[in-house]
Amino acid sequence: MKKVYLTSLLLVLCATVYAQKDYKKELSEPMVEMIDGEHVIEEFMIIKSKGKSKQLHLRSQMPSDCIVHKDNLIAITTMFMTKLSDEIGGEVEDIDSLIGEADMIIKIYVTNDGMQIAMSAEGETKRETLSWKQFYEEM
Repeated sequence: MKKVYLTSLLLVLCATVYAQKDYKKELSEPMVEMIDGEHVIEEFMIIKSKGKSKQLHLRSQMPSDCIVHKDNLIAITTMFMTKLSDEIGGEVEDIDSLIGEADMIIKIYVTNDGMQIAMSAEGETKRETLSWKQFYEEM
């Protein structure tokens, strides 16, 4: 698990450094913020693929009293984004905030018992819920 986490984190850091002109600012800011008693990672990006661009809003969150360490929230988010990027392909451009409405919203909820991923696009929402046992068996 640690090897996957470190590799994923390195890929994200490399992509972040490459995509950002002000890498010192980017590297000095925390990935996880405390918002309303929850650990939150929030990312906005534009994905360009096949001549089209889509705006993506990603939000990963878990309660501050969750048994899961916030570093694992980073790892889970990174693994999910790496898998999503591989499936979608194309260019990814990080942006500081949404430009109007997001075309796709992804929410990752982490709790003591497991996690749920909700993906909303074009008026439809799909959810997948996994216990931690299922999560580790599918990895």
